[in-house]
Amino acid sequence: MQKPIYELLMLYLNGEFKEYFSESDPFKVLQRLEGKVYRQVKSRKTFQFEHNGMTYFAKLHDGVGWLEIFKNLIRLKLPVLGARVEWDAIKRLNQISIATMNVVGFGQRGWNPAKIQSFIITEDLRETISLEEFCLEWTDSPPAHSIRRALIKEVARIASVMHSSGISHRDFYLCHFLLHKEAKHFPKLSLIDLHRAIIQKRLSRRWIIKDIAGLYYSAMQIGLSKRDLLRFARHYSAEDKELTYRNNIEFWAQVEKRADNMFKRLGPAR
Repeated sequence: MQKPIYELLMLYLNGEFKEYFSESDPFKVLQRLEGKVYRQVKSRKTFQFEHNGMTYFAKLHDGVGWLEIFKNLIRLKLPVLGARVEWDAIKRLNQISIATMNVVGFGQRGWNPAKIQSFIITEDLRETISLEEFCLEWTDSPPAHSIRRALIKEVARIASVMHSSGISHRDFYLCHFLLHKEAKHFPKLSLIDLHRAIIQKRLSRRWIIKDIAGLYYSAMQIGLSKRDLLRFARHYSAEDKELTYRNNIEFWAQVEKRADNMFKRLGPAR
């Protein structure tokens, strides 16, 4: 029996890209595409490209190899095996009404975990700015109190809904929140870069602490006050009274300790 041109575990393409990849191997087409490379490591490449006057982002994942898988497992880390993680996380965020990337293409092939190849294509979220960039000058030029309070409330809401729905981002930093500059209602935020996310039925406390500590670490240099931090804790714990600052000082102390250790180890987030 003749083998198929490529063996796929799954493939999703919207109408436009279904036509673009018609009768061709999407993996090979994407590997040949030229564009602006944002990140390239041994087993993953992220780049921006244009198609029919629109811009998109593609992430190509090659097999990470058994050595990389074992290295992560020995260090008690979850290895990232491909784009399926981000695909699943985006679908879950859509289900819980958290704005994120719009997927126009996803594919995965191979059965060996160490050799799985996959890709994900998302629309470019134009007219946006990362919260890291937006808050960069806050120390020297503080924003209006209404802007600061609205952003703290919305970031806390997103974190709370995400965690209560069993999702841990695992790279939960200000740079992965995009603020839509021309949105009718302020603030509209989209959460991006989900390739390391995990989804559990009930998220364990350590993943929650890791996420919130990462967020706090990334915001340490933007001039937040103690009152701002307490405001975040109040909004975050709105759906879970066990996590209010007053009821669970130990939890927030663990968050602060982990964030402080990140700062000592890594220095300023930017």
